[in-house]
Amino acid sequence: MTLKLKKALSLIFQDEPIIVPTDTVYGLVSRYDSKVAIEKIYDLKNRDRKKPLILLGYNWEALKKFVRVETLRATYLRRLTKQWPGPLTIVLPASKKIPKFLNKGFTTVGIRVPNNKFLLNLLKQCPDQVLISTSANLSGESDLHPQKALLKRVKLFIKAKKNEMSLKPSRIVEITKTGIKILR
Repeated sequence: MTLKLKKALSLIFQDEPIIVPTDTVYGLVSRYDSKVAIEKIYDLKNRDRKKPLILLGYNWEALKKFVRVETLRATYLRRLTKQWPGPLTIVLPASKKIPKFLNKGFTTVGIRVPNNKFLLNLLKQCPDQVLISTSANLSGESDLHPQKALLKRVKLFIKAKKNEMSLKPSRIVEITKTGIKILR
C-alpha cells in the first residue's frame, strides 16, 4: 500500500473528507456511513443540504445493496452497468441500507463505479467498498479544478496524473419502471 493510500484511508476513517482524482473531475469524498463526515462535505462546499450526494463504489456488488432494483427492467440495468467502471452515474430507488441522514428527503440515490486506479484502490479498502462523493468545488463554481479556498480546508489533496481525468462531469441517468431518463 502506498503512502498516499495509507494517508487517504487514515483520514477517511477519521471522518475527514479528502479530494481525489476520478476519471471525470476531482471528487470530494468521505465515508457514506458517517453523519459527521457528510456534514463536513456540505460545509466545505457551502452546498445546499437539499442537493444529494452520490455513492462511489468499487464495483456493482458493493453498490447494489443501496438500491432497489426489483421493479426495474433487468435489461436496462445490465446495459448501463456494463459501462462501469466509467463516467456514468445511475440514479435508482434507494434501499433501506442508505443511512437516514444521507440525502434526507430523497427516495433515490446516484451510484457510480469510477475508472481511476487510485480511487478504486481506495474504495477497495473502505467500509463496504463505498464512499460518498460530490465534485470538489465550491457550490456554484467551476468543477474543473478545486478552488484554492476549498484546498486550504481539506487535509489531503491527491493530484491527478497527466491525462488521468477527462475534466467533464459524469453522465447522469435515472432508471425508472418505464425506462431510462437522461438527467445530464
